[in-house]
Amino acid sequence: MTPSRRRGFFTRHEGIFVYVPNLIGYARIAATMYAFSVAFTSPRTCLLAYFAAFCCDELDGRFARRFNQCSEFGRALDMVTDRLATCALLMILAIEYPKQYMSCVSLMSLDVASHWARVYAGALVGADGHKALDDESSFWLLRLYYRNRIFMGACCVSVEVLYLCLHAKAADPTFTGFAALGPLDVDVLRVAALPGFFVKQLANIAQLIGACRTLARVDIVEITAEDFDDE
Repeated sequence: MTPSRRRGFFTRHEGIFVYVPNLIGYARIAATMYAFSVAFTSPRTCLLAYFAAFCCDELDGRFARRFNQCSEFGRALDMVTDRLATCALLMILAIEYPKQYMSCVSLMSLDVASHWARVYAGALVGADGHKALDDESSFWLLRLYYRNRIFMGACCVSVEVLYLCLHAKAADPTFTGFAALGPLDVDVLRVAALPGFFVKQLANIAQLIGACRTLARVDIVEITAEDFDDE
């Protein structure tokens, strides 16, 4: 019996939970949780911690590809963290902007439902992750969204920037940035983030509809197969 080849820490090995990108993912969760824990008491610290979490989100994918440490666990960890972070931001905004409570609930529901439905549909048809469910019947917006990482990243960042600007404005109306980074116009950033925000919501709607269509096609195939067997 040939002995197994020894694998290093910075290569693909059986210790999935300690892959470098997954360790970065844990750090991201810690930074995100800390940001939310001080959201109402120290908005500036909240923004800094959330920025650190954002950096982790950017780095985990790079390290996963660099060390060939992509994993199903890592994908799930990343997507679940994305969804929970977005939901938490919307929960904070619902508290700070009570008149927009239903808007926050609707955005939260759309975000979770669209991604869950896409993952579930992808699992049924054997797609490689929720970003890979992309057949000829998919909407053109989704093809553009998932095939162009820069475009997708810009839309995702726009959503977070918009939510964080709204939070900064509500938590500290005098907020004008950080001394080390220079002045920051929250209102300008908020307006600049709107196009990406709307595109992201359209992509979520298209994603939900596309996933529902995929699920319906699976049902039709099963019904057709049952009718064929009955004959």
